[in-house]
Amino acid sequence: MFDKDRRVLKKMNSLFFKKSLFTKAIITLLVMTSTAVLGTSFAQKASASTSVCGLTREYAFFKTKNYLITICVGEASFQMIKLFHDGTGYQRIPVQKEGNKFRGSDDKHNYILDSRQLLIGTDGKPPVIEKVIQRK
Repeated sequence: MFDKDRRVLKKMNSLFFKKSLFTKAIITLLVMTSTAVLGTSFAQKASASTSVCGLTREYAFFKTKNYLITICVGEASFQMIKLFHDGTGYQRIPVQKEGNKFRGSDDKHNYILDSRQLLIGTDGKPPVIEKVIQRK
């Protein structure tokens, strides 16, 4: 009787170990899958938060002597984000795409940007023209 109990106990332990191993494998697979999905989601949010465009996509990028300019896709039009090289002076200006140029204005200035130059005009003063030195 004692040997029979020992065999039954051994068989039960063996079945438990197999089920336990299977359960561990399933849990590991679920954890790895959810980690991959969540990691991708967090990476997308992190990259969106570090972009000047936020959650909208970047359409073009230009660099001049004084400015970093990013064109973002807006809801109704494009948005021009203008920064100084050190990250200060953030301005968001609505612009329209006209051929290969972007035109827009804020309260003080009119802007025309193409692949060669950024023109900043102010009524009554000569325009500021900056050559584009890099574009993407």
